[in-house]
Amino acid sequence: MSRDPFAGDRVFTRAEIDAWANADQPPQKTGNVSASTAKHIAPFAPFPVEVLPGIVGTFVVEAAAAIGCDASYIALPTLACLARAIGNKRVIQLKRSWHEPAIVWAAIIGKSGTHKTPALAAATDTLQNKQQEATAQHQNALQQHEQDRAIYERDYAAWKRSRTTEPPPWEPALPALQRYIVSDITIEALADRLHQQFNGVLVIRDELAGWLNGIAEYKGGQGSDLGHWLASWSAAPLTVDRKTGAIKTVHIPRASVSIVGGIQPGVLRSAIGREHMMDGLCARLLLAMPQAKPVRWTEATVSPATEATIGKVYERLLALEPAADEEGNAAPFAMPLTEEAKAVWINYYNRHRAEMAELDDDLAACWSKLEAYAARFALIFQLASWAQGDADGDSIDQNSMDAAIGLADWFGGEAKRVYGIMVETEQGREQRELVELIRRKGGKVTGRDLMRCSRRYPIAEDAEAALDALVAAGYGRWQFNDHGGHRGRQTRLFSLTHAVDADTNTVFPDENAICVNVNAVGSQKTHTANGYHKQ
Repeated sequence: MSRDPFAGDRVFTRAEIDAWANADQPPQKTGNVSASTAKHIAPFAPFPVEVLPGIVGTFVVEAAAAIGCDASYIALPTLACLARAIGNKRVIQLKRSWHEPAIVWAAIIGKSGTHKTPALAAATDTLQNKQQEATAQHQNALQQHEQDRAIYERDYAAWKRSRTTEPPPWEPALPALQRYIVSDITIEALADRLHQQFNGVLVIRDELAGWLNGIAEYKGGQGSDLGHWLASWSAAPLTVDRKTGAIKTVHIPRASVSIVGGIQPGVLRSAIGREHMMDGLCARLLLAMPQAKPVRWTEATVSPATEATIGKVYERLLALEPAADEEGNAAPFAMPLTEEAKAVWINYYNRHRAEMAELDDDLAACWSKLEAYAARFALIFQLASWAQGDADGDSIDQNSMDAAIGLADWFGGEAKRVYGIMVETEQGREQRELVELIRRKGGKVTGRDLMRCSRRYPIAEDAEAALDALVAAGYGRWQFNDHGGHRGRQTRLFSLTHAVDADTNTVFPDENAICVNVNAVGSQKTHTANGYHKQ
């Protein structure tokens, strides 16, 4: 079952949605997304901030309000940061042979000026501060190491002169820098960082295009790094052979790497292309592409209390200790599901697999990764709730699983929307952007209204022609406005066919409003087949 983007809480089957979206011909599968998906692209659905546990949801709401960005721009990098804080220390155990790690790959998508960079900075601020502290501590450790090294060399020279049978003095090891985050990094450098620490890293790229374009490049005839990066999404082993350095072969038993960054829509379309749709890279990315809206000055900030509390959550997650394997090496602690959570998971799994069978290849690949993400979200939510003192830290409960499934469903809907946008024709993109503009204006405009609010339509003939094209495409219809005509004459008023009610938060009475419901944060919630709802 799936939610009709234009019909509130009404639930439609996949077949009904395809019939609605492409009524003039039966659904067709293509190499990208179905023809029905590309023809009518649903509007952006508000990010379900109410599923986030406690202080995490509060932080997302306050940070989004302070910056003037969509809540999803804060939520996605926050999920990636929480995943890094957990790292390799915990995994969710769905059954004896199936574990999922706390790894998140996320991309926030928007045109220049949509506050992607400030959102990334706000969401990653805690880990950035931790990295600064670790760097300062490392500098002090290096200074101490120089002193220890000088003492060692003096004692070693004396030991050699003495010709004693006593063992030589202990050589001090070079201190390693704890890495919470990295930015522009190669697989070889990444392996070197992971070799020094068990708990993985978070890659933060302000412009994700650089990472996307770089990972598939062939380097000196040695192949590309793509395969290594794709494997790191699952915390798979990583082995890198190096030409230089004391250690020629670096082996990482669990390469845990989360990734987050921002990217512009056009750049995403060209950087992903068919190659990364087919190799599974795009399917691994959680995507959010909210509609742009004007922003006005606000005195809102993240409250000191929220900053302090979210900081304590990170501290507690970072302080988690891993388990140990039979040889005493660090290993993840597996968190099983409670009986109630297992029942919810099984229902979700069966429903999700049934949906997957009806999707085209690209969306089916995305759905397979969303299945894993639902489990990963449950792990992150459970431990975030535990860090706040609100939940158990040894198993995954039903509340966390319900919330995780609700979030995974939202990402599924957003993936359908973004995938459809990625294969739009130029005409289709212009019509979608025009529909979004009209929707922001309340769902109705005249040709003169359109001329005033868009430079794309400088004269009345252009505006009327664009609206006529929307009518022909089935997006809306003409009505007569008795109040706006000159000397009582009627004027034509274009009205979207599928008007979106303001209660859905798709059209804002105040266009500066943030796309979240503050009162929903921390409210009691239940999971249903239709989605995630407050009580």
